[in-house]
Parts: sequence; C-alpha cells; structure tokens
Amino acid sequence: MALGGAALVALPATAGAATAAGPGDLTVSPSPVVVAGGAGTTATFTYTASEEGAARLVDRDGRTVSLDPDPTGPGAYTAKYGFTFRDEPGAWKLEVRAGGGTASKEFQVHWTTDLDFDAAPDVVDRGDPIRLTGALTYRDGGGRQAYDGQRVYIAFKPAGGSYSRVGSVTTDRHGRFSVERRADGTGWWRAEFEGASDAEPATSDSDRVDVRAQASRTRITGFDASPEPVDAGDTLRLRGRLEISGFAGWSGYPGRQVKILFKPAGGYRWQYVTSDWTDSYGRFSADVTARTSGWWRAEFEGAGGAGYSASATDYVTVRAPRPTPPPPTPKADTRVVQFNAAPEPVRYHRYLTFRGKLQAWDDGWEGYGHQRVTVWFKKAGGSWHYVKTLWTNSTGKFWGTTKASASGYWKVVFAGNGEADRSTSRSDWVRVKR
Repeated sequence: MALGGAALVALPATAGAATAAGPGDLTVSPSPVVVAGGAGTTATFTYTASEEGAARLVDRDGRTVSLDPDPTGPGAYTAKYGFTFRDEPGAWKLEVRAGGGTASKEFQVHWTTDLDFDAAPDVVDRGDPIRLTGALTYRDGGGRQAYDGQRVYIAFKPAGGSYSRVGSVTTDRHGRFSVERRADGTGWWRAEFEGASDAEPATSDSDRVDVRAQASRTRITGFDASPEPVDAGDTLRLRGRLEISGFAGWSGYPGRQVKILFKPAGGYRWQYVTSDWTDSYGRFSADVTARTSGWWRAEFEGAGGAGYSASATDYVTVRAPRPTPPPPTPKADTRVVQFNAAPEPVRYHRYLTFRGKLQAWDDGWEGYGHQRVTVWFKKAGGSWHYVKTLWTNSTGKFWGTTKASASGYWKVVFAGNGEADRSTSRSDWVRVKR
C-alpha cells in the first residue's frame, strides 16, 4: 500500500460482530493518531483471522483505503498506514472481514494545535486590570489555520500554589481571544484547550505577572512646547516637571525618565521622539527640530513604586520657513551589525547581555561612535516596547544588560539624527527558563 497519501475510495461500509470463525484482536497504535508534521504519522494495525478475508480503513465520511496484508488464513497480521494532513481528522474505523464475519475498531485522527498566550503588563498595581490575550491555531497541509469558535480556559497559579481555572473565553473567527482579569496577587497565567474530535488538546506557555502594592501617584506639571508658532527647521524647546505625592504633598521626583511624544495634525497615533531624566527638582527638558504642526506631550511610564502619568497636550503650529532653506544634506546610511542577546536560553531574572555595533557609510562602513541606541522587546504574538537606552563607544560598539523576565524577541534601534538615517538590528529570540 502507499503511505500518507493513498486515495480514499467511497465504498459501502460493512458492519457486524466477529464470529468464532471471523477476525478478532483488532488493535491500533498509537491511538489516537496525532498528525504532527509534514511527514505525517505512521499507525500500526494488528488483527487475527482464521480464514481468508480483507482489511481496510474507513474515514469519518465513509471513504475507505485497503490495508496490506489481507488475511489469507489462520494467523496474526500487521499492517501500517501513514496519516498526513491530506487525511480528514475525526473518527476512523479499522474493519477486518474473514470467515463470513466482520470486526471493527474505532479510533480518532487528530491534528496538532498551537496555543499562543500573553499576560500584560508584566508588572501591575494590585486591583488594576491584566489583559490576557492569545490565539488558537491548528496545523494542516496548508500550514497554521485559525481555530474559531473553540472554548479556551484561563488558568492561574499563585506563587507557591498550583494551577486552577478561573474562567473561559471563546475564540473569534481569527482564532484569537482576549479577556481582562483583576490583579489580586503575583503568579503565573496560562491558557488551556481541552481538544476536540479533530484536534489535540494544548496548553500555552506560562506568563508571570508581578503584582505590587498600589503605586504612589505622579503628575507632570508646567509642560510647555515653545516657541509657538515656530518655523520649520528651527528648535522647539520642551520643558516640564515630574512630581510625586507623599506625606508632605507634591514634590519633584528626581532621577526618572520622561518620554516626549508627538502626534501630527490629522494623525491618530502618538510617536516617541526623545526622552530626558529629571534633575534633583524633578525638572526635564528636551530640544527637538520643528518639522510639522501637531500636539506634544510628556509621559512617565511609572517606576520605583510610582504610577503612570502624562502631561496636558500642547499644540504647536509649524510654519514654512522664510526664505526657504536649501535642501538638506543627504543623510548617511547606517546599520546595526553583530547584534546578539545572550545567553540563550537564560534563566528567569538572570542578566541578559546585549552586544553589537553601529556603523555609518562614509565611502565604506565605519563605526559610528557616541550615539544613542535603544533596546526593544516583544513577546511572541505581542508588540514591541522600549526597554532601555545604550551609547556606542568611539568605535561604534555598544554593550548593556537587563534582567530576563519572559521569552521573546530583542532588537536594537538607532533613531537617526541630523547626519545619519535610522536603522534597526535583526531581531534575536531568547527563551527564558523558569
């Protein structure tokens, strides 16, 4: 017989109990049959007979394929068949006829499933919401397909405890699911799929969320973008103060990073532009080049037990300069090479080291020194978010570390400047072992 692709021919199904002179001892191994890859999965079928007969497989739609060998007389027989993604999943039967009798044994053919999952944010204040998202897919001959309309259970394991299900959600037509839960304590979250008649069960990787005590309140006051209006190409000055609440009231919050964001007129997304660290009085400042009209604001992401805050927005009109300046000098091409995040794999909360080199083109690739590059991270199925800033040395090399908390992709971005264009390194996947 041909394995893993033999044509199934529609034949009338037979039924009946094995007689004393008929077949018996029907077995299927493995059972269920899980089609786990492009090469398929080979199943073994055994049966006994006392007289001449025939053996075949019957799929869920009644189509059949003959097995070899057929019984030719008394004895035990072994046949094999290679299942691939061309074979329909669901309930199949092994049927053997011999000596005027028929015996059958039902078994399941399953396709493998994949369950992606993410719990965000990784650190949250007690009582705040946690967003649990993911996607359920199955593998067939065409690759990964969305598995819609399926119930996925959400399970939680507190630190020092064990997993228990806390709810469920149904996948949409894209196989995706999303639900919010309130943060009550630190622990691990995961998604569980019990399987179906045509698909294997699946359990996602665990994702830890650390729950901390309610953060102190912060605010950004006195934020201003000036001058207004401003000519295109001129310098725009951004100023403000980050404050934190305490027993004595509001005071400046020193040593914290504040990001400057911009949204162009007619746009809908805030874009990161630059950042600054607050001084001993909580003050921050940044100078940028005015290019187009739009809104500016400052944002503190929260850190050190202090919560998130954002300033009021400030709209700045950018005028065409008079007279029109000459065209800007073309910027140099840049690239990030030799980027690596190591070790891989790394244990949870151990240090991950980043290395690489920033180069600029000047009649050849040369190290681009004393430049700022930013480190970004993305979990599987998630989105990129900023982690930290590094500086290149005189030869363009950079180095830095951070604690590893979840598996995912890392990359380094050079935002560019007045002389050189933006560039991004390759992404580097690192698995975190718990």
